[in-house]
Amino acid sequence: MSNPLEKALYGDKLGITDIEALFDVDLWDLGMAAESLTRKYFGDVVTFIPNMILNYTNVCVIACRFCAFYRPPGHPEAYTLSVEEAVRRVEYVDKTFGIRQVLVQGGINPELGIEYYESLFKAIKARLPHVAIHGLSPIEVDYLARKHRMSYAEVLDRLRLAGMDTLAGGGGEILVDRVRREIAPHKISTGDWLLIMETAHRMGIMSNATMMYGHLETRRDWAEHLYNILQLQRRTHGFLSFTAWNFEPGNSELTRAIPYPKTSATLLRVVSVARLVFRNELPHIQSSWLSNGLDAARLALRFGANDFGGTLYEERVIPATGLSMPVLTRDDVVNLIRGLGLRPAERDNWYRVTKYY
Repeated sequence: MSNPLEKALYGDKLGITDIEALFDVDLWDLGMAAESLTRKYFGDVVTFIPNMILNYTNVCVIACRFCAFYRPPGHPEAYTLSVEEAVRRVEYVDKTFGIRQVLVQGGINPELGIEYYESLFKAIKARLPHVAIHGLSPIEVDYLARKHRMSYAEVLDRLRLAGMDTLAGGGGEILVDRVRREIAPHKISTGDWLLIMETAHRMGIMSNATMMYGHLETRRDWAEHLYNILQLQRRTHGFLSFTAWNFEPGNSELTRAIPYPKTSATLLRVVSVARLVFRNELPHIQSSWLSNGLDAARLALRFGANDFGGTLYEERVIPATGLSMPVLTRDDVVNLIRGLGLRPAERDNWYRVTKYY
């Protein structure tokens, strides 16, 4: 069977060349195929989680070319929240809106050791035991391992014991070292990112996978990225979800080379191919509205995505690019999903449905 779309639909194993060829298939054909698989696996249910993002610091020494959020140490706009202030923010958002998850993300701040994260996670759990901590990423795990001369497993174990429930998929960008050297030369390699994820999975710590497209990569790189994630998933079954998001030029250094973002059609193509590649081996595909926008995110729910992500209160990274973003409440998300003729369902951190609407 030579047609890559037929191979994907019939469940044949796809190589990198097959996945690359899928990206050239007509978008509507891709969408219909991906939609058919999504409805087969999930019916008309679309999940979401009420959550917030805790950007605890903007100090970072990695200096990714695509990031407009970070500030170097000593910069007048640099900040780091104390544990007490960070927990107070989580408590305020939970009291105001009601949340099930806090996504903890910041930067590689050389002033922070593992004790800061342990104190933060323990404090959140002590005061908000119903809120799951979706925390950090392989980038922080690698940094803490080098700083404290510990193994990846030791770092992950300490974070888990302190209250981290799942590991975030940040720092994945494109899992091709040539691309990584161009957009984030100080970040860990593809192999290290995958190794940290595999270590976490084998310890019983689930995570999500991400992909940032629309900068200096090629479609072949997209294919290699998805293939790398799928191969790890087949070994560990530790990825809960996959999220693709577009590079937002804004105020970052990379804007000089890439002044305009990709169109929404690119998001739909990536989401559709991800569904066809992952099928239900990596079951949950998020329709990220944060950088892609609400209209594109709604469409993605008809092109292979089955999860709308979260409400994302308090997010500060995307506004740093100059892009304005709405505040979505639980009711807003429910109405957006209903408007597509689909059934909203609230979920927990592990994608277990807690309430149907």
